[in-house]
Amino acid sequence: MTFSLSSVPGRARPARAGRRALLLATSVALVSGVVLPAAGSATAASQPPSAAARHGAEVRDHTVTLITGDVVHYADGPGDRDTVTVDRPDGAQGGVHVRQAGKDIHVIPDEAAPLLAAGKLDRRLFDITALIAMGYDDQHASGIPLIATYPPGRARSLPAAPDGSSTVRRLESIDGTALRAAKGEARAFWSAISRTEKSRSLDGGMTKLWLDGKVEATLKDSVPQVNAPQAWAAGFDGKGTTVAVLDTGIDADHPDVKDRVRQSRSFVPGEEVDDGNGHGTHVASTIAGSGAASDGVNKGVAPGADLIVGKVLSNEGSGADSGIIEAMEWAKAEGADVVSMSLGSSVPDDGTDPMAQAVDALSADGGPLFVIAAGNAYGAGTIGSPGSAAQALTVAAVDKSDERAAFSSMGPLVRSHGLKPDLSAPGVDINAAASQSVPGIEGMYQQMSGTSMATPHVAGAAAILKQRHPDWPGGRIKDALMSTSKELPGYTPYEQGTGRLDVKAAVDTTIEATGSVAVASYDWPHSADDVVAERTLTYRNTGDEDVTLDLATDTDAAAYTLSTPELNVPAGSTAEAVLSIDPSKLANDTRFSGQVVATDASGAIAAHTGFAVNKEQELYDLTLRLRDRAGRPMDGTVVLAALGDTQLGLVQVAGETTLRLPPGNYTAWTSADVDGDRPDSKAVAFLSAPETILDKATTVTLDASKARRIAVRTPKETETRQLRYDMARTSPDGVVQRDAYQIPLTYDQLWASPTKKVTRGGFSFLTRWRQGEELIDLTADGHDVPVTAQGGSAVAEDSEQRLTAVFAGDGAAADYKGRSARGRAVVITRSDAVPPADRLANALAAGAKALLVVNDGRGVAMESYAPWGEQTTIPVASVQRLAGATLIEAARRGRQVTLDQKEFADYVYDLVDRHDGTIPDRPLTFAPSARQLATVKNTFYGHRATLGGGYRYDIPDYGPGIGFEEYEKFPGTRTEWVTPLPGASFWYENHSVLNADASDTAQEMRSGELDYAAGRTYRDDWFAPVVAPRLGTAYWGPFRTAYNDVQFNITPWTDSGEGHSGSMPADEYDTTSYAFYQGGKLVKKGAGRAGNAWDLPAEKLPYRLVIDSARDEATWKTSTRTHTEWNFLSGALPEGTERADIPLLQLDYDVDTDLAGDVRAGTRVALGLGSGTQAWLDGAVRATGATLSVSYDEGRTWSAAELRGNSPGQWTAKLRTPAKGASSVSLKVRATGPGGLAVDQEIIRAFGLK
Repeated sequence: MTFSLSSVPGRARPARAGRRALLLATSVALVSGVVLPAAGSATAASQPPSAAARHGAEVRDHTVTLITGDVVHYADGPGDRDTVTVDRPDGAQGGVHVRQAGKDIHVIPDEAAPLLAAGKLDRRLFDITALIAMGYDDQHASGIPLIATYPPGRARSLPAAPDGSSTVRRLESIDGTALRAAKGEARAFWSAISRTEKSRSLDGGMTKLWLDGKVEATLKDSVPQVNAPQAWAAGFDGKGTTVAVLDTGIDADHPDVKDRVRQSRSFVPGEEVDDGNGHGTHVASTIAGSGAASDGVNKGVAPGADLIVGKVLSNEGSGADSGIIEAMEWAKAEGADVVSMSLGSSVPDDGTDPMAQAVDALSADGGPLFVIAAGNAYGAGTIGSPGSAAQALTVAAVDKSDERAAFSSMGPLVRSHGLKPDLSAPGVDINAAASQSVPGIEGMYQQMSGTSMATPHVAGAAAILKQRHPDWPGGRIKDALMSTSKELPGYTPYEQGTGRLDVKAAVDTTIEATGSVAVASYDWPHSADDVVAERTLTYRNTGDEDVTLDLATDTDAAAYTLSTPELNVPAGSTAEAVLSIDPSKLANDTRFSGQVVATDASGAIAAHTGFAVNKEQELYDLTLRLRDRAGRPMDGTVVLAALGDTQLGLVQVAGETTLRLPPGNYTAWTSADVDGDRPDSKAVAFLSAPETILDKATTVTLDASKARRIAVRTPKETETRQLRYDMARTSPDGVVQRDAYQIPLTYDQLWASPTKKVTRGGFSFLTRWRQGEELIDLTADGHDVPVTAQGGSAVAEDSEQRLTAVFAGDGAAADYKGRSARGRAVVITRSDAVPPADRLANALAAGAKALLVVNDGRGVAMESYAPWGEQTTIPVASVQRLAGATLIEAARRGRQVTLDQKEFADYVYDLVDRHDGTIPDRPLTFAPSARQLATVKNTFYGHRATLGGGYRYDIPDYGPGIGFEEYEKFPGTRTEWVTPLPGASFWYENHSVLNADASDTAQEMRSGELDYAAGRTYRDDWFAPVVAPRLGTAYWGPFRTAYNDVQFNITPWTDSGEGHSGSMPADEYDTTSYAFYQGGKLVKKGAGRAGNAWDLPAEKLPYRLVIDSARDEATWKTSTRTHTEWNFLSGALPEGTERADIPLLQLDYDVDTDLAGDVRAGTRVALGLGSGTQAWLDGAVRATGATLSVSYDEGRTWSAAELRGNSPGQWTAKLRTPAKGASSVSLKVRATGPGGLAVDQEIIRAFGLK
């Protein structure tokens, strides 16, 4: 994972090592739960707990800066073992929630919750999964792209962009503007737009702040399928019309579109219009291609139309919302008759998204017709923006047999139940022009599938109809195409629109009708007084003779009636009929879409119109009440979700609020700031109702006055270093709704309300503590005074100071007049009137040796007294108000105080107290005895004193584990007491050595799954020799697929610890390379530890994988260079097997060194050697033979060493090390096994001599 300085306490920011100071710049680490084979029983003191394998993708590190200034570090690890750390910006208030429902991870700072609940912020701004997928992580974007919307008309005269941002473009069609918030100034931007800590409205006149998200690009047989050639024969091919194609650009030199483009422009920063993706050229040629490269065979629907091309999607196939909106405005200004948009968002929308709003605004008053893809999300209710726009002609896809394409998105629109899609067209295996600008393209044509391919068929048809009727506005063309389409039996309008496009019918018809009418929607409660919905259907006759139409609905249900069964439409005129929908004749929870069909005198269908109705299911009042610890109403944000929902609702509650919801099983919870049980205590209360059956009007009271205090008591004296509560509600089918909250240690108490036991699904609530030895201790007048080191405070190595105390008021310069502070401990009362920097400067000017700040409010004062990465020259600590009163009195009397400090803890406790099914109504103090805990003796090896960081994550059975890494001392030892975890839960460790300036990770080591037993003692060695390429259990290993592909991933810097996996993430691509051979032939080589080889021969053949790694000899004492070769046989997998791991012989070394990695020169040293394939694979085998050579001059000369077999695959060598002239021992090993397995490994400076 990316290791950030702010995620651990220690020397660079030493105050974090003090009591509660860790959360000054809160970090949260999330490690997704891993489903692994059951671990074996933990072993005794000589070995760590058993570990098991897990496979997945190579770790990919991402950093994402949020608009609040919080910086999220996300490592996409193997399987579900992902890690996320959140670094809080200076001045941040409250904590951070890591929430997960469904697949996405949201990181929500407390400061943003009220604005999210009020609908003022786009949730995607905090969706880490989506931000990374869109390329908005810090590695790919230096700014946060945003769209701000304003009251109508405001966007034309906007004020300057808020601090920390710049204006990218004005979006007049939606009264908005695109902004770019610089990530380095995100905190300034947040301060400029948020009024107060718990504001529910945005500053600067904004009505809402959206993420400027990205959308993606979602003919030989298809053109005749829609009867376009018949329209050509009648003289209509789109000539004289203009179609705008907003897509990935165009290959303007392709013969099929050459000379058809009259205007073009790129809206993608840094890219020209030329199509390096291929999607846009394919779409454009489907609309207006000449077929020149195929002798006219692959001609587009409207080959006579002109094109204007706006490149809105990059060569990678995605584009920003704001760029697309600007392009839509440009297309209208350029005179486009039709705008084709084969793109869309994957997020279902109801037409209120900025792009959808822009479509509707630009379509008004005779604007162009926007033809937009429905999307490729397969399911019902999945149509996103801009296809969700009411005025858009939204296109679904069919195959060449007029069957619905399985991928085609369906309606209704979410929330509004609007009728979409509008129309279908061919979208499966469409053959059209291939951009010659795409690397590796072969031929002038290619096949593609998707609603993207269906859309240009309709756009071309619209151009033909515009040529046929130049005076028709876009809305009428839409009606005509929809009402003359070919009905598709067996499909409803919600599935395929009114039918499949029929160009000939649209051109030839003299009768057209309203394409569809607005949905009739009835909200609960229903009554006999519900109004009958009336929808007017307009029929137009452009012919020379009157026409009589027979009207009927395509359903026999009595709820749907027409004002007349027969309608006469005069020549050259219009006539209307009314469709009535009677809700009293519909059952509750009805969602229906159908058509009104008009037939002529011959019985042929002349036109048809889509309609839809939604009669809401029964709803009941759910009243949410919030009460503080005194039982008084309080404000807060409540999370509310039905059991199994993959979206968590946020409800702002001002004491009480009432919602109307469908019946169901609901979970409600909140995290509230409350007073603790002391006058100076500040607490967090977790208040929940995990199961509320809503089948009548119901009230849920989240009442802190009934909450129980959660506390911890350890066998040895400790302070709290990390504290988290963690709630999970699980549906019977396994959907988890979870809220994990790392509690800022400005709070000194945690409370939780008792709950009833759930009857359906699961509910878990746990508290997780990292307790550690106290690192700062203050004694005054013989009494211990709880004290908290402040941000940037100096921490000397283990030290004790006895100082005379002096009181200096609020710490202002004037408060020192008449007081002697030189060489003393200055005690002051915290005041907003004197900033931290002034408090420190005034104390230093007075010659103080320590500064002790008594808090003036509730809770624990946590403030920064030095710039990031620096430290003060004297200790600075805070004291809570009540204890501070005693300290102030002692200082007034000039008494002595004793200040003890330690740099690192010699012991810690990792504790979990979990309750399943309910939070009990009883005291919640967790007080384990030593016999109830496991003991872990952790040793950290290092040849020089340096900083490291690490943490033991608890991984509950329902998903992520939360925490943040803390500074660790290298070399060093620490005793750790750990709670055994129940069931499928397990522990997982991650440790890192930092580089010289502690700014990044130099080397990282990860454990596998760890399972501890109470009362037992374990030992684990981290970064101990011998470090070499080896497969551990924290990363995926080599495998072969059914496609005869091989992928491999070898962690090159793994220590001797059982189950460990080691890497050097900061520079691994510079220090490691691989080469992959089949026999003697090189197949693939590259940089880094992971690679692949595609399309290998099916027969079983010998292969060789070579890994070379090196690291700076000036920095690293051991394993400065390694060379490893693995030989194995591999062939096609058995039929039905998708993937199989590739066994490789591993080498394990066992040598007893000191903490610096040295053995004594001139002595006999026992070296243990083990070799076998990955132990966690079925059918693992041991090596059958091995040889060892040793070098004492770093590989210049080698000598054979005798190996004695102990057991299969295990050997021991006795090495006589030279007394002088050598500083290290290098090793060269060859091991062989059955079935062609072999490994050769050379390690320069495997361990040291002293």
